[in-house]
Amino acid sequence: METRNDTGAKMGLNSIGSLWRDTWEQYTRQFSVLAEILLLPTLIMVLGYVLLGLGEPLFMVLGALVAFVGMIALVYSVLPLIYAIHHGTDVDASYKSTLPLFWPFVGVTILEVLAVMGGFVMLVIPGIWLMFALGLMRYVFVIENRRGMDVLRQSKEYIKGYWWAFFGRTILVGGATLVIIFLFDAPIAVLAGRTAGSVVSLIVSIVVGPFTAIYLYRIYQNLRALKPEVAAADRANEGTGFLKASAVVGTVAFAGMMLLMFLAVAARGFAAFRERGRFPVPAGGAYGAPMVPAPGGGGFAP
Repeated sequence: METRNDTGAKMGLNSIGSLWRDTWEQYTRQFSVLAEILLLPTLIMVLGYVLLGLGEPLFMVLGALVAFVGMIALVYSVLPLIYAIHHGTDVDASYKSTLPLFWPFVGVTILEVLAVMGGFVMLVIPGIWLMFALGLMRYVFVIENRRGMDVLRQSKEYIKGYWWAFFGRTILVGGATLVIIFLFDAPIAVLAGRTAGSVVSLIVSIVVGPFTAIYLYRIYQNLRALKPEVAAADRANEGTGFLKASAVVGTVAFAGMMLLMFLAVAARGFAAFRERGRFPVPAGGAYGAPMVPAPGGGGFAP
């Protein structure tokens, strides 16, 4: 049930102006800690891109591995980032407190991806709806200490009834973030190449990333205040039917895509082997040319 005012009308989210002001105030107060949380995984990603940009096969393989590790670290860094935003802790405390959450976070992220993928399979619109309905999943995971499908359900319940308001606010901050990154990325990419542009984008994300995280945190806190019964609810298996169905559809779709990719690669490999003569086929077919009687009755000839 949503919170209503004295006239019985549903209470809306805080205004966009108020949201931006509150976000900016907290951003200026916590920026140094939040930027430091993002610094190490960003530097790992930068190192990977630099190695990839060298162009040598060995460095490219090493760069791909380093960039992959950096990507995992960057995705994980969202957890200590949220923890620090909520609790006001320093870098070490934020990382130590969220390190045990790594594998549960992997599991809930897989559930999220499968559910959204299943939504897109179901005629696209459910997938778009789920992308934003699950937009507070990470905050629920870290702050409310929920796990599994309950994390997705809780995010969906918070945004229920406020989907369009959340959609608009998310698009606004996302668009502003992309514009800022593009303004730095594009000129560098033109002047110094794509790798340099990617490195600059990562560095700029250290500055804008904390603002976006605080912005979404403010929305999350706003919705918790508007829906205290949802925040206090302990319904791990309630209201998850659609999410489970969507995740199942996503799992089937993912398995189907993997199978098609395997068959396509296998078919291309088989064709390549045949072209190279690894699997020669006789001119007369798989069993050779038909045997016919030789002229003059001297046996058979192909």
